[in-house]
Amino acid sequence: MPVPGPLPRTSFGLPTRSAAAPTVLVRRSPPGRRCCMSDDPPGAPRVSAILPLHDPGPGLRSTIAALLATLSAEDELVVVDDASGDGTADLLRDTDWQGLPVQVVRLPERAGVAAARNHGLTRARGEMVWFVDWDDRWDPAIVGRLYAARLASGAPVVGCGADLVDTRGRRREQLGEVTGPTLLTGGEIGIAILDGRIRGYLWNKLFAREVLGESPFPPRRTRSDFAGSAELMARQPTVYLIPDLMFHHVQRPGSLTTVQHPSLETLRESQRIGERVAAVALAHPDGPADPTAVAAALHEFRHREWHVAVAGTAMRAHHDPQDRAEWLRIARDGLQLRAAVRLFPRDRELALRVAVLAALGAHYPLAYRAVLRVRPWVRRVTGRGRA
Repeated sequence: MPVPGPLPRTSFGLPTRSAAAPTVLVRRSPPGRRCCMSDDPPGAPRVSAILPLHDPGPGLRSTIAALLATLSAEDELVVVDDASGDGTADLLRDTDWQGLPVQVVRLPERAGVAAARNHGLTRARGEMVWFVDWDDRWDPAIVGRLYAARLASGAPVVGCGADLVDTRGRRREQLGEVTGPTLLTGGEIGIAILDGRIRGYLWNKLFAREVLGESPFPPRRTRSDFAGSAELMARQPTVYLIPDLMFHHVQRPGSLTTVQHPSLETLRESQRIGERVAAVALAHPDGPADPTAVAAALHEFRHREWHVAVAGTAMRAHHDPQDRAEWLRIARDGLQLRAAVRLFPRDRELALRVAVLAALGAHYPLAYRAVLRVRPWVRRVTGRGRA
């Protein structure tokens, strides 16, 4: 089969195989809207929530109910239906939005989650932007709390705690832990991205609309959120984090994070992004970071996002023994057991994974399955990973 050539670009900056424009299915906005900031246009929403969809099924009804409980008439919802074929368009058209300002746009052909988010940005009119996935769970106060943090700090990016859970609500990993409200400035932001206090996930953050541009997310199947947000956040003057755990990303069979796995090139590109984040931190105009601190954070990032990530992908995505063995060989290349000692004071769970990978080699699959069984106990003993 011939390789398709470059795709034409629509007026929305989205690659598509058809010149057909997206269809606006719903556009509702009540009169008398407040103005969020002094330089916003009259009637500008407080927060634009962007919801990309592709064949969500009946679970979309509970998502809509959750969004109606989360957003107010001061906000807006931008739904981008990425060419669903399961009746999503009819459900959205028939929904009673209860006064919530909403735009529903249907893309003519499936473009992927990154393109859907980019298209949502072309429609967003809010001061801040919240990217949300339909199959996740969150505290209904999340938008109000994050917007209050924005007003208190003036930061262009604000975030809260989040975790990865299974369909029964059991925690698999806690993300972005801080012990209290934290204002990061200058090069401190890049260090926090590298050491994991700020992760590349979008859904536990509000972004000021003006810092996102028009198409920040590259058209890739996985990790487009990290690729589009890491350097962007590192370049901001401030980022404000609150410790409240308010978002739960559900890893379920069939979801993007469980059925689509990163390629080696995607993982290599993540490493290059990490190196660029480190360079930004070292030369940040609002206060460069300490080189020793940057080096330590980059060391942690490389082990978490390369060695452990490659090994984890080998276990989850590669069932052929030869393919798995090759990925594990790549994961262990250049890995030294002494790295675990250096990592232990910073991230104890990461140090344990690195030690097991470095020491056991070909026996890592057995150890991996054992770690999955005892992971809850390990996290209790190690304080969930971070000192």
